[in-house]
Amino acid sequence: MKKIFLIGISFLAVAFLACGDDNSTGNSENNGEVVGPDGKVIPDSILYSDSLYSWYLEQFDKENPKSSSSKNPSGSSGSDSTGTSVSSSSGIVLDEKLVEASKVHLLPPAGFYSELTIPVPAPLYGGIIRCTFNGSEPDEETEEFTEPYRVMRNTPVRCAEFVDDTIARKSSHTFFIREQVSMPVVAISVDSEFFYTRYGNTSDCFGENPYGCRLPIMEDAEFPVHVEFFENGSASTKKAWQIDAGISLMGNYSRTYAKKPVAIKMKKIYEDGRLKYNLFSTRPEDNKFKGFNLRNGGNRFVGDFVADPAMVSVVEGSSVDYQRSRQVVVFYNGVYMGIHDLRERLNEHFVETNHGIDSKSVDMIKHVKDTVTANGGTADSYIEMLNFIGANNFNTDTSDEDVAKKAAENYKHAQTLLDVGNYADYMAAEIYLRNGDWPSNNVRAWRTAEQPYRFILFDVDQGFGWEWTALPGIGSMFDWIKNDRGSGRTAPGFFANIFIQLRQNADFCRMFVNHAAVMLTTYLTYDRIVAAVDRVNSEIPQQEMDRDLDNEEVFQRRYSPYGSFPQGFDRTGAYVVSYARTRTASTRNEYREEFGLGEDISVTISATGNGKVLLDGMTLPNSSYTGTFFEGNDMLLTAVPEGSSKFVKWEDGSTENPRLVTPADGDAFTAIFE
Repeated sequence: MKKIFLIGISFLAVAFLACGDDNSTGNSENNGEVVGPDGKVIPDSILYSDSLYSWYLEQFDKENPKSSSSKNPSGSSGSDSTGTSVSSSSGIVLDEKLVEASKVHLLPPAGFYSELTIPVPAPLYGGIIRCTFNGSEPDEETEEFTEPYRVMRNTPVRCAEFVDDTIARKSSHTFFIREQVSMPVVAISVDSEFFYTRYGNTSDCFGENPYGCRLPIMEDAEFPVHVEFFENGSASTKKAWQIDAGISLMGNYSRTYAKKPVAIKMKKIYEDGRLKYNLFSTRPEDNKFKGFNLRNGGNRFVGDFVADPAMVSVVEGSSVDYQRSRQVVVFYNGVYMGIHDLRERLNEHFVETNHGIDSKSVDMIKHVKDTVTANGGTADSYIEMLNFIGANNFNTDTSDEDVAKKAAENYKHAQTLLDVGNYADYMAAEIYLRNGDWPSNNVRAWRTAEQPYRFILFDVDQGFGWEWTALPGIGSMFDWIKNDRGSGRTAPGFFANIFIQLRQNADFCRMFVNHAAVMLTTYLTYDRIVAAVDRVNSEIPQQEMDRDLDNEEVFQRRYSPYGSFPQGFDRTGAYVVSYARTRTASTRNEYREEFGLGEDISVTISATGNGKVLLDGMTLPNSSYTGTFFEGNDMLLTAVPEGSSKFVKWEDGSTENPRLVTPADGDAFTAIFE
């Protein structure tokens, strides 16, 4: 059972919702707006030069000269560049307008400052202002904020106004002092208990069994955090969003690294609503989130920043789901922790975000070895699918008509449990990427009552030649899938058993090969890999990479428990690009060997009029598609009219639909609609 550490006390709910100083911009029901003395919205961040906040206060002063002439709280005064200042009893000189603003909201806007002194906030509800400066949430034992606070270094400041034993309003802002970052910044404020018990020193077990670490890093524990996002790093003109959420470690062996992978989870116990923000440049309209991951690169941590996020993204536009991602710099309680891969979380909300399907109707599963667990809905239907496929015959190539008929019925039923077209596309991607940490691991799938199980490509960090770690001699990927190497991983209940069983069926094999041919023509290509690597590289300026890599002792770069990566640390993804040069051709040869296929042939499939042609159930990338297919493998073509149109015939005169053809090099098949 997961432990959730709720550190703090109760909230005065009505007051907080109505008057809270820190309502998150992550909540789609509000924009996190802070209202200034004039009733206008104060942008909740500043320029590096502090000019935005100063500009706002200057405008307020011009429009409302009387309200800026507040009494000096200490009876003495000083001067600064604005011409108006007050001095505290501690001798710190403050901008008078900043003091005036502090009567409306607890803290100045979060962001990047050259210098900053926080004035004493004024209570709105007759309560006591208490603040922390170490990431923890203030409680009734926290010291009262009675003197201006000079921020000397990057600091998370978390304040709350207490009325008796409840919180009437709160604010959590990270202030960066003379910090320069040219990438998006994720600032996390969290209680130090998280570091003492989870995100601490794991050098005692680095790269070894994570269950043997001194710290219980594999225990399923979650801590409350406040997360802020600065889209343009230290050049941000406003904080893009902030949200209260939960944090927990994720992954397996990668938890033993100094820079650990974490999951940020948005739940009602922290804050209701969803983060609605264009987190990713790919399909930015799919922008409603209930969490995200901050990944440390996994096994590629010691070798590059690029491979894993680049490799999975090549399937964009196909039927295969994957986690969109972007590169960010992370600070914990103001402390720099380097470059991370911010990516989507895989749960039922992932399906809602990417497919517009209500998350409550989704079953999402995780399949490791012969164990299936649900992280959304239930795993019952997936287990039923595994059991059915593992226990039945699908071989129709027999002289016994009854057996052949039953096998055909079994395959037809399997298609109601499993989206075989998506499965074929997904398998093509895993085979092409040569993922060595699969198929007994890293399998995720989802379904609804209307949609059979579809698979998600993720965590391919042991792909594309990563055999130097612990996986020498994979050989053909089909041999890797079918040969259990004494592990038992091909038995019923294991993911590999799906292919082994369905491989018996001729219709499945035809479809499986044709889908792979389209994937290898359009998606799993050298050009796609180059473009994906270039995209990730464009997100990491060289000075940011230098800063991360210079933290050798902290981040354990360029070495691993398996020995040094032979190519050294790859700053640009050149190794991935080099591996891709011949990978499409070698993958085609693996299919050729597995299925007894002939040479490559070029075939065009197209439609005229209002309709399209499906290839073994697959929607092709465009209406006139030319691909490289395999000689000797038939094609099942289905003409599908759209709107009020109807199918007339094929261009060669045939009216058969669906139509099974045996293509030759240079053939073209065109459906005519009217």
